[in-house]
Amino acid sequence: MGLILEFEGKELFRKYKLNLSKSILVTSAEEAKEASSKLGLPVVVKAQVLSGGRGKRGLIKLAKTAEEVIQHSIDILSMQSDGRQVTHLLIEEGADIAEEYFISMVTDSYTLETLVLFSIEGGVDIENLAEERPEMIDKIRIPFNGDHQPFIFMSTLAKRGLTGNKKIQIARIMSTMVTMMQKEDITLCEINPLVVTKNEEVIVLDARIIVDANATFRHPERAEYLSEELRNSENEKDAKAQDLAYVDLGGEIGMLSVGAGLGMATADLIAVFGGSPRNFLDVGGGAGADKVEHALRIMLKDAGLKSILINAFGGITRLDEVATGILQARDKFDKIKSGEIPLVCRLMGTNYVEGIKILEDAGIKAYKDMEPAIEEAVNAAKGN
Repeated sequence: MGLILEFEGKELFRKYKLNLSKSILVTSAEEAKEASSKLGLPVVVKAQVLSGGRGKRGLIKLAKTAEEVIQHSIDILSMQSDGRQVTHLLIEEGADIAEEYFISMVTDSYTLETLVLFSIEGGVDIENLAEERPEMIDKIRIPFNGDHQPFIFMSTLAKRGLTGNKKIQIARIMSTMVTMMQKEDITLCEINPLVVTKNEEVIVLDARIIVDANATFRHPERAEYLSEELRNSENEKDAKAQDLAYVDLGGEIGMLSVGAGLGMATADLIAVFGGSPRNFLDVGGGAGADKVEHALRIMLKDAGLKSILINAFGGITRLDEVATGILQARDKFDKIKSGEIPLVCRLMGTNYVEGIKILEDAGIKAYKDMEPAIEEAVNAAKGN
């Protein structure tokens, strides 16, 4: 778990009775047209993706006519975000915006305080504001289980010129967000923009929420979130079904490690030697033939793979047995057996000498030290 989709975040806001525009989740241009007729024009067509900056990337568009709804939906559904196809849209009723504000809250993992950020200049350029005019962003720290009633925020809002009912409504929203952070195990909660309409109605127009993965057991419903399905690539879903720890990284060198810490160090060194890891993949203790086979099969599904590096450290695990498992798995894949995709191994630990000999006798380059193995895998990926 981590960042959830906008519409899922808004469901959390709705649970706490924050004021939201009406919206409908759709997966096609035809559904978008039907949704717009129910909501009334104009509407905003918003890609549901796990990344920010949608407005600047053309993933959010205003539609004033039914024809624009259809065309914008077709355009956005044809796009990708972070290498993944856009599959869902949120069709949201338009708002007659007079003012835009920014609210962001993050949990300090060390003190457990909630850091509240507020600015009267919300919208797509908030990153530039933070860099160029940081004095325009107010910061308030709320102690864990400390008082966070609306009055706590009143002086900050008054300093920025907010008065009357508008000030009261925004202070209530900020107080509610702190409550959400604590009760819903949220590590980041952001609204950009929070808008005031020309009728002085305060509406939450966006939701950017990151939930604590370690607290999922307290919120079992989140396992069914669409964001969980969209978060994982097909390879990641395949690996999860095989009880493998796999993260798609998009590089050229397939990386299989025995031990998660070793895998992270390997990924760092691949970058040092000028390569890019295709994945993070940890098979855990005992890289038997079945697990290695599943791991190699997953890697080989990607057309961008140029070489494979297996990095195994054996404590209780016997590395001669690991080497035998690697050979058994390798022989099932023609691209590896033929040398089309070079395979490089590094073994260190229990029976590593015997393991290296088994691999070298079978024509696989094997090392006891990590750096030369990684350098070999990087060179192989470059065709050297």
